[in-house]
Amino acid sequence: MMDSRSKRTNTLAASRDQHTSPRCLAPGVPKLVRAFLWASNVYRRLLGVALGVAGPRVAYAVTGLLARCLYRSLEAFRLRSEAQCRAALGERVPIERIPEIAERSFVHRIWNLTDLMLADRLLHPRTFDRYGGRLPDDQLAALLAAQRRRQPLILLTGYYGPFDLLPMFLGFSGVRAGVVYRPHGNADFDAYRKRIRGRGGCEMIPVDRAAGRLGEILAAGGAVAIVADHHAERGLPVTFLGLPTTAWRTVGLLAWRYEADIAVAGIRRVGGQFRFEIVVTDTIKNEESQRQPDPVAYITNRYLRGLEKIILGDPTQYIWGYARWGTDIAERLVTGEPATSRDD
Repeated sequence: MMDSRSKRTNTLAASRDQHTSPRCLAPGVPKLVRAFLWASNVYRRLLGVALGVAGPRVAYAVTGLLARCLYRSLEAFRLRSEAQCRAALGERVPIERIPEIAERSFVHRIWNLTDLMLADRLLHPRTFDRYGGRLPDDQLAALLAAQRRRQPLILLTGYYGPFDLLPMFLGFSGVRAGVVYRPHGNADFDAYRKRIRGRGGCEMIPVDRAAGRLGEILAAGGAVAIVADHHAERGLPVTFLGLPTTAWRTVGLLAWRYEADIAVAGIRRVGGQFRFEIVVTDTIKNEESQRQPDPVAYITNRYLRGLEKIILGDPTQYIWGYARWGTDIAERLVTGEPATSRDD
C-alpha cells in the first residue's frame, strides 16, 4: 500500500508537471527576426546608457510619457485593462478613476524595464539601502531566523509593481531563495535581466526546471520565491478581487508536502523616482495550515487574500491588462457580460 508521504509526492509531481511544462519553441529563427532582435538589443543598450546619464527622475518621466502614448494607441488592450479594473475595483474606488488607474498600470509595467536599466548601475550591496526596498525589521528578522534553523519557506508575490527587483532586495537583505522566472524570448535580454535579478545571490530558476528544483531546495530547508497570481485553466475554484477564477494548487501542495511556512509580500514604487517599499501582508505558519481539513485549499485562498491586500494598497501598480481571470472572462467583461465561465 502506498504510504501518505508517497501519495503526497505523486500528487505534487502531477501538479508541478502540469504547471511547469515548457512551451514549444520553433526550431529556427528567421534572419529577419534575428536582425530585429539584434537591433532591439543595441537600442536597449543605448537607452540604458542614456537613462543612466539622465538619472531616475528624467528616466521615469520620459518612459512614462512614451508608455501613455503607446497605451492610448492599443485600443483592445486598453479596453481589457479598463474592463478588468472596473470589475475588480468598481465598488472600491470611484468609477471615474478607473481609466486613470488602468493607464497608470500600463505605465508601471513599462517602468519595469526602466527599473532594470537603472538598477544595473545603482543597486549594489553597499547602495541598495538608500533606495528603500528593505523588508520591515520584524519580518526580515523572522525570515533570517527561519533560514538559520532551515525551516522550508515559500515567498509569494504577484505581477505587481517592480516585481523584477524583488530577488535583488531579498538577496541584499540576506535572504537567499530560489526564484522561479519565465525566460524571455529574446535570449540577450533574458541574460541581461537574469544577471541583474540574481545580483543579490538568489538562484534564478527557469520555469521548465522548477518542478524538480523547488522540491530540492525546500527539502534541504531552503526558501523559494514564486509569482503566484497566475490563472490556471484547470485548478482550484477561487475568487480573486471578487471575481471567479481558478488558481494553481502548486503552492499549497509544495507547502503541504515540505511543511513549509509561507510569506506573502510585494514591492511597490514610491513616487516617480527610484525608490521602493516592500510590504508583507501575511505569514502562514505550517503548523496552522496542516491542521486544516483541506490544507491546499486553505493555503491557496489565504495567500490570495494577502495578494489582494497588496494590490488594493495601490491598484495603479497591478497589471490590469493581464488576463488574470482567464481570457474567457476578460472577453465577457469587455463586452459587459457577467464575469462567469461559459459553462455556468
